[in-house]
Amino acid sequence: MSYLDALRPEPGWQTEFAFLASYSADLVALVAVLMALAGLDDDRGSGSKVDFATALDRLKDRVRLIAQAGRLVAPATTPKILAILDRYVRDANTDETTASWHPKIALAKLKPEYGGQTQWRLWLGSRNLTRDLAWDVGLALVGRPEGTGELVEGIPDLGYELASRAQLPGVAASKVRSELRASRWAVPRGCKVHSVRLLQGEGRDLPETPAHLRKLIVVSPFLDGTVVNLLGRWGNSNTRRLLVSPRAQLSKLAHQQGRPLDGFSELLYLDAPETDADHLAGEATSAATDSSDEEPESRGLHAKIIYAEHAKGRSMWVGSANATQRGWQGPNTEVVAEMSVPPEVGNGLDEFVSDLARTVNLGELEKPPEPDQVEERLEAARKQVVNRWKVTQNIETSGPRLMNESPPHPDDTEIELSVALLGGTWVAWPRGATALQLPPVSPGEVTELVCCRLRLWDSEVSWLQRAPFETAPGDDRDRQAIARYLDPRTFLAWIRSLLTGDSAGDGGGDWDQDGDGTSQKAQKQARPTWWAPTLEEVLKAWTRDPSTLPAVDRKVRHYLKIYEEQPDADRTEEERRTLEEFQRTWQVLRRELVREPQ
Repeated sequence: MSYLDALRPEPGWQTEFAFLASYSADLVALVAVLMALAGLDDDRGSGSKVDFATALDRLKDRVRLIAQAGRLVAPATTPKILAILDRYVRDANTDETTASWHPKIALAKLKPEYGGQTQWRLWLGSRNLTRDLAWDVGLALVGRPEGTGELVEGIPDLGYELASRAQLPGVAASKVRSELRASRWAVPRGCKVHSVRLLQGEGRDLPETPAHLRKLIVVSPFLDGTVVNLLGRWGNSNTRRLLVSPRAQLSKLAHQQGRPLDGFSELLYLDAPETDADHLAGEATSAATDSSDEEPESRGLHAKIIYAEHAKGRSMWVGSANATQRGWQGPNTEVVAEMSVPPEVGNGLDEFVSDLARTVNLGELEKPPEPDQVEERLEAARKQVVNRWKVTQNIETSGPRLMNESPPHPDDTEIELSVALLGGTWVAWPRGATALQLPPVSPGEVTELVCCRLRLWDSEVSWLQRAPFETAPGDDRDRQAIARYLDPRTFLAWIRSLLTGDSAGDGGGDWDQDGDGTSQKAQKQARPTWWAPTLEEVLKAWTRDPSTLPAVDRKVRHYLKIYEEQPDADRTEEERRTLEEFQRTWQVLRRELVREPQ
């Protein structure tokens, strides 16, 4: 089951709220998750402009992503509508020179559309919320209050921590924990899930070695000598131990004086597959101590698994923790599930390793190349800027103004810092300055998401930071942004879909499509009834569910006012006529069918 499949509500269900956790995250991947949680994504993990607008409307203040500060990225070409995703994102301000916020989790509460028992969906694993194509592992569980299934230790505390960090309006962390304590979980067939834990701080260690260990498989994209050496001592001389990792990681350990690989009878590596160029290359962590031993990840392998066959059965630990001290012994924040699994799981892992991994002898592992000095300087500078970033934002007559307690620049004076609002123009932040004036933006382009860019000669690194206002942008900003995003014909197609419950033609084209796509051009040549709701459709919606009309009426009022204020040049003559005709018709319907609030 894919990540999106694990979260998507079944027909007749809807998302009440959801918490997402990730080390690194990509706004495009976040859009895919929002559309899946709204039940609107297509088989590509994408959707139309109408789908995206509907997902934003349904999930406003119901979904929150918590990602490591400095590891949120936007696509190279950024649709301006992504600026309003600031209300869905919160930073985990962990100092990456010593630790990282590293769990990968999705926890969603679903409810039936027409009343009944709620349901929880939990996914955890190794996959970041990005468009990465690497091999990952995940565990999906479905929970129901006091239903059949298993009590799983650790899930209530995990939910409490996510809810506390997410701070969704009306979602109390204590209530989340209470509901999860009463839930029973359906687990994969033949499996027993003993615990799902959010590991935080130090003072923890690897699991206890199972007695009479026959076979051990360790899969990890990052390694350090200390933890690999400990795992290599599990069992005895009769234990078969396999280590699967990128070749570069094996090479790094092969040349360490402690010879941590000697405890493994088989060393295997995965080649890197092709991936998309916009993907964030990085789970880079501190090089400040030998125990970190983590560099930007291979594109081929990202799964984290410890699998053990022993006298009492088969145990597996999966989640976000690499085979490193920071992952297992702390102080990274990680998520790990401990399970007993059936033979089929072990056989599947064996097939994965034998089909895709290549064996390498210890003597064949070449000395790893020297690290790229420019990349190291930029990465160190990124961490400094992230740690110094306490930026707040005001809107002044001349535009947004960013303010920090002290200059946010890195110590390396050759590295230049520039910033821009998401989708906006880059502006250099002068060294020594604690404030920066940005160019004016329209009301729909106001955002707390600020792009940061560090440049050293012809190399650069960029990411997103939050720069909060005293009062966060609200519904008015969102409506302004959506009105710019949906041209009048697509807006009316959206209203039509809300009334009929059916798809709105092509929905204005792909959600990230700029300008007129081929399908939109065809719509412009079509009759207005193709995209404008008809009187018959409005009356059918009212007959089916009278409560539909007041909600749609509020949207019509707000958005028609915005379209009226837009310059005439932004609309065709046909669009103006259709908007005017629709407005006249809607005024009559409102008078007759929509009960005004008392």
